[in-house]
Amino acid sequence: MLSARSGTGKEPGHESRKTLRSTTDASGLQALQLMSPTPNSNLIEKFQQEELLAVMVEIGREINAILSLDELLERIAQLTKQFIDYQIFAILLVDDQDQDLFFRFMIGYPDSIRGKRVKFGEGLVGAAAERRESVLVADVSKDPRYINVVDEVRSELAIPLISRNRVVGVLDIESPQPDYFQPRHQKVLSLLASQLAVAIDNANLYENLVAKSEMLETLHDIGKELSSILDLEQLLKKVAELLRRVFHYHIFSIMLVDEEDQTLKARMSVKYNRDAIDRAKIPLGKGLVGNAVTKKRPLRINDVSKDPRYINLIPETKSEMVVPLIYKDKAIGVFDLQSPFLNYFTLFHEQALMTLASHVAVAIENARLYERVAAAEARLDQELKFAREIQYSLMTDKFPEIPGIALWAEFRPARILGGDLYDFYKYENDQVAIAVGDVSGKGAPAALYAALASGILRTRATRKYPPAEMLRLVNFSLRQRTIEGRFMTLCYATYDAKTRILKFSNSGAPPPILCKHGKAQLLSVEGFPLGMFDAAEYQEREIVIEPGDCLIFYTDGLVEARDMRGEEFGLERLKDVLEKNSQLEAKKLIESVFAQIEKFSLDTRKFDDQTIVALRAIDIEPSC
Repeated sequence: MLSARSGTGKEPGHESRKTLRSTTDASGLQALQLMSPTPNSNLIEKFQQEELLAVMVEIGREINAILSLDELLERIAQLTKQFIDYQIFAILLVDDQDQDLFFRFMIGYPDSIRGKRVKFGEGLVGAAAERRESVLVADVSKDPRYINVVDEVRSELAIPLISRNRVVGVLDIESPQPDYFQPRHQKVLSLLASQLAVAIDNANLYENLVAKSEMLETLHDIGKELSSILDLEQLLKKVAELLRRVFHYHIFSIMLVDEEDQTLKARMSVKYNRDAIDRAKIPLGKGLVGNAVTKKRPLRINDVSKDPRYINLIPETKSEMVVPLIYKDKAIGVFDLQSPFLNYFTLFHEQALMTLASHVAVAIENARLYERVAAAEARLDQELKFAREIQYSLMTDKFPEIPGIALWAEFRPARILGGDLYDFYKYENDQVAIAVGDVSGKGAPAALYAALASGILRTRATRKYPPAEMLRLVNFSLRQRTIEGRFMTLCYATYDAKTRILKFSNSGAPPPILCKHGKAQLLSVEGFPLGMFDAAEYQEREIVIEPGDCLIFYTDGLVEARDMRGEEFGLERLKDVLEKNSQLEAKKLIESVFAQIEKFSLDTRKFDDQTIVALRAIDIEPSC
């Protein structure tokens, strides 16, 4: 599709306008004056061909330096005005996908004309595009091809804009006077049209390149967003909705492999912007979709009538593109796009859909996993043990190495799966982010919610958001896909080794404990739990971490551990353990905390997950 973006600022050809104006202000101005529609014999024939060509060259230099399509079309209107004093002006551009013309820039037309489409061969403009020849009509009331848009129009001149042997648009001017436009206008505008077409084509290429780059980035963002949708039907509908924003498709289906009968079945179909029912079952290896699955390669067919693999289920289909959904080197389904136009899909469409398909395949598998766990949790003990291993693998035991600090962490779930999480995100320039969270509830649902939150955190962490902003964004994402009864507390901190400054925000998690000179103190900052309120805002605090300091992040499972009498371990006992062991290295400090909790609770059953992260500040050894 043609880009509809507007440029800002001065285009590269800004200075060349001055050159053009100086040319037209002198001898070149004569050329423009000679184009006046005023009946004045044959002055154009008297003008020196060299001077006319010089003006054309200057125009070409200027307009070819303008890369913003909006600014270019406006400048073309100004230049045309200097040649011919028109009252009604329009530039229509070709939409390659719909294979018609649309009004891209206009002067003197009513607002109702915006968005109007003109088919090739329709009206005088469509005739100029189809015949690739200019059309001059002295009295439109006598031409049956004329389409009345502005009542007072009596004469019209339509000039096709052709670049690289391809019609890119039509320049159309109209007048309320009959016989207003003369053959000399037609001749000179036809000469100018080739330069205008090249400039428009170049601006289109540039803006489309920018748009494609932005589209690819959008597709990556969409893919990451989809990974957090855990309901399969909702996920597939969301894919169709989001894909519509970046691709102008006509017929779209998501087909998934049925392992039992080895067929492809449509799970989501959209036909001309409406949901459609598609009960087709295609055996693997049959048709274009079946071949794409078995070969695990995309197929882009410009004319389906010439491909023997094509199965004719939709008579109006002329071209088709199939992109496999591959997860862990296995095709689990396909994107199937069809169009009533030949040669509709491009290499860019194929590459962009492949980018999205990789994310969607992962999201589909995640959604399927969630549905299975939610439906049969009681029968999934073995699978939950496997899931626990996966969860442990997500909570790394290889901690970032940052100058001036030592990090350590440990997670102990109350059940096979837990709702606690911790993570580290290492950045360049010796910076690190630390996250410690606790999801409401226990077991598989809490673990899945924690995995959802962890995915959102990792997606956001690449942008290096400040702690307060990170919590706000994570809260926003969780509220977008609210799971009833689920929320989480999270403490998020960033540390810069060069400045030794630690910044942190909290959303209802226990306040971190700073041990300085053997004394433990709470670092309190307020904030609502994530996933509860839409417009939650978070405070941020910063401290300087000095050598010898120790900072502890933890979940409430530590202080809420109970002994056989039901008494809690409590915050004061935790502070006492930290003060007595504050000089230990991070790992041994954590071990001492858990040892004291186990001694206190003995064999009492744990009711909550327990997580602790220790940051020990050390002296930076001077380099040799």
